[in-house]
Amino acid sequence: MRRVLAQCAALAALILVVFCKQQESSAENLNALKGRYAFTLAEKCVHQLSFNVPGFNANLQLIDPVGAETYSGASDGFMSFDGEGEFTVEQGRATNIMNADNRLIQPIITPIPLGFGLGEAIAFTCHGPYALDAGKITIKATCDATVPLPNVFNATGFESQFILEGFLPQNRGHLVLTDIGKPVSPNTAQPVTIFFAGTPPPSVRQQRICTRAVTLDLVSGE
Repeated sequence: MRRVLAQCAALAALILVVFCKQQESSAENLNALKGRYAFTLAEKCVHQLSFNVPGFNANLQLIDPVGAETYSGASDGFMSFDGEGEFTVEQGRATNIMNADNRLIQPIITPIPLGFGLGEAIAFTCHGPYALDAGKITIKATCDATVPLPNVFNATGFESQFILEGFLPQNRGHLVLTDIGKPVSPNTAQPVTIFFAGTPPPSVRQQRICTRAVTLDLVSGE
């Protein structure tokens, strides 16, 4: 009986050692990406027109009966990685240029407006987890944008979700990340929520598919 107990104790100790080693390895792995980076982002999006209905199927085909619009965009700001699996974006600025010459609300919004007709740039922040696996970076981003009132939509802000991926280079001072239109589970595309003025603030849901290219340069290692 004592022999069985001793074997069980040894097995438990071994399991504990393996678990601790795994935790230590994971912490060291995440610490390989740490610091504050200045970034620029370029994007191209297909954005459904209807509210609160699916916009795309699992094959990324447009199923919104009203259709979709396309636009290009640019963003910049600071992206930080804490070395423990959390990332943030601060001082973000974003704008878009619509490709269509027949926007939904004319003449309130002029053809091919800058920034959805909401101004030169929209302030935004982001947060979410990041992971490292054999040098591959995966970031699950949730971004929140603030829209100044008054505006033609009476919107106060947006929330969007997307996934950025890349690989750790030998030179940590410069990173490249991409988004190839990967859906954000459990959605069939990338979700967007638009908030409007009110108490509580009403909102509508949409979907879009975007491709993004992000370049980052290290500003601080802490």
